[in-house]
Amino acid sequence: MMFRTGLICACLVGLSACVATPSGPAGFVSGDRQLPQAQLDLRQNAAALDARFHEAGWVAEAHGAAVQRLTGMLMFGRGNSDRPTPVEVYYEAAGLNDAGPDMIIETARRDLAEASTLTYNLARDGETVAEAGGLTANSLSDDLGALEYALTDVRQALALFRTINDSGDGQLDAAIGSLELASERLGNAADGLMSRRRELRNATGS
Repeated sequence: MMFRTGLICACLVGLSACVATPSGPAGFVSGDRQLPQAQLDLRQNAAALDARFHEAGWVAEAHGAAVQRLTGMLMFGRGNSDRPTPVEVYYEAAGLNDAGPDMIIETARRDLAEASTLTYNLARDGETVAEAGGLTANSLSDDLGALEYALTDVRQALALFRTINDSGDGQLDAAIGSLELASERLGNAADGLMSRRRELRNATGS
């Protein structure tokens, strides 16, 4: 019993650190007009992507939901058997609960195209920031935080659409491939920002 109590306390200490961080890309949006416009655009567009992915049901859970669920399991033994699946969340958001297979595939294909465009545009924002002047290592850390949330959104959306595609005889292969390419470019943009931040830290000796 003492071991279990100690384990719960240790886990909650770790969870409290997570709660102290921004709960999504919107937490990194800054009103500091001294930041380069490229950084302001990146953070605003990352927040817009995040909001759209959740609104459209491409991402099933709100930020922090996994932490809350784990806390409930540790403290009260509550499971998650009643939690809707990502596909159920998407069908509800897209009005597809009573739709036939053709309508589901067509809607998913349209949504994939929109998701790809949003992801690709955010990747270009990241590439623009990497080439911008007036950057600091600290401000780049916030840019990276916003991109990491966006990357998580995109990966969850890919998992959702792959599940739908598995039951649709691969009709979404091309559309999913486009989102995969956009996701890869977004990941590369984040890597570029990490490299730029490393250069700045090395230059200041911090």
